[in-house]
Amino acid sequence: MAALVSAIVAVAGLLLAVFGVPLTGGSSLNQSLAYGAGAPVTSGVSETPAAPASSTSTTPTGPEASPPPVLPSGWRRVSAPGLSVTFAVPDGWTQVVDNDLQSTWHSPNEGHAMSVKRDTSYGSTPEAASAGQLAWYRDTTESSMADLTVVTHPTRQSGKDALWLEIDYHWAGQAEPRKRVELFVAGKAGHVYQLLFDTAATPTKLAAQQQLFATARDQLLIDT
Repeated sequence: MAALVSAIVAVAGLLLAVFGVPLTGGSSLNQSLAYGAGAPVTSGVSETPAAPASSTSTTPTGPEASPPPVLPSGWRRVSAPGLSVTFAVPDGWTQVVDNDLQSTWHSPNEGHAMSVKRDTSYGSTPEAASAGQLAWYRDTTESSMADLTVVTHPTRQSGKDALWLEIDYHWAGQAEPRKRVELFVAGKAGHVYQLLFDTAATPTKLAAQQQLFATARDQLLIDT
């Protein structure tokens, strides 16, 4: 019974932080994305996936504004007209959030999560948006995230200056370390796009996350 209660609480925490609002209602449009307490986030690829077909590196350099490279085997392209974005997800991943703010996906075993977001809540630049997002993450009451350490890398995405964040943290009340990587790039009309991957910070999952993030960056088309 204790295990069942713990699982229910973890799922409730996941939904709260993904939507950024209590389960009883409220608007998500002025809230920021986070994944809730105890939520393992997953991948349709193996934990040792093949290297991405494109040349995006894990150093702070990114793709320029150009058509995406050939879609790697095991991925599929997704169009989200409401977000004015086209992106790719691994085969087998399930969409868990789909609205005018974000599109969030979990892998089959819930070891990895991915989200693409377009927002104006914190400003129209990567710097302003990332600062506002981090402030929300650091509010443990809202995000369920605790003990954040952040490394920020200037980079390029879609031919524009961008920021790439590496966030180490753990869920409140849990000791397991986690890793979140998040890209911020400005779009049109004051919007800022975010591309995010989140997973437990084990060597195998971190290696998979690194490759997932690189491939997703290569395939990201904003303002479509």
